[in-house]
Amino acid sequence: MNDEQRMMKSERRATNDERRTAAFTLMEMMLALVLFAVGTLAVMSLIQRAHAGMADGENVLIATHLAQRRLAELRNTAYGSLVSESKASVTSPSGFTRFSRAVTVTEPLSNLKQIVVTVYWNTQGGEASTPLQTHVSQH
Repeated sequence: MNDEQRMMKSERRATNDERRTAAFTLMEMMLALVLFAVGTLAVMSLIQRAHAGMADGENVLIATHLAQRRLAELRNTAYGSLVSESKASVTSPSGFTRFSRAVTVTEPLSNLKQIVVTVYWNTQGGEASTPLQTHVSQH
């Protein structure tokens, strides 16, 4: 084998090494893109869950406020006029029309009434509710 043939063989070997390196770099890029996509999907899922949790928290807060407000109204009602109310949409100047409310009045002891105000709203999983209760005695 003469010098020219050795040089050509050496150039072919270098070209093959360059192709292998380029192919390996392409594989690295593909792997990096897949890892980036998986990471991005995980972060997006986390953001979606956080947003849903925030909406649930807001609904519980509003429902608790509506129940507390109704309990305060009922505490200022005459003892004999305290009666249960069936589930009905909340009428409010604040516009909380997606909530409904029911009032249950029981008399566990004489001269003592238990009042439970339950506020309901719809979620993706069905209906959710928040109950609050108090007791009122006859003076």
